[in-house]
Amino acid sequence: MYELKNYFTGHGEKTVLVGPVGRKLMPILMIDGTGLVVRKVPIGDSRYMRDVRENKKRRGLGGTIRQYRAIGRKLGMSKAAKTFLIKANNAAHVEK
Repeated sequence: MYELKNYFTGHGEKTVLVGPVGRKLMPILMIDGTGLVVRKVPIGDSRYMRDVRENKKRRGLGGTIRQYRAIGRKLGMSKAAKTFLIKANNAAHVEK
């Protein structure tokens, strides 16, 4: 399941798209200085993540994916980021 979360790091707060959790690691899609990248962080880092909410409602995943795709086109994205967005988009359409 893909979720939009705020990730509190030592360098500040970032909004990330969290992918399906594995046994030890979870993939996150984040905006970096080089564009969109996929990072794998330990599951224990989930304690530094909070849900993104606007007016006590969850933000739609489809709109977020569109925004991330536009940012990726502008700044560049890795191949892994592109496949991550495709999988997230397919999962968002299945959930409807």
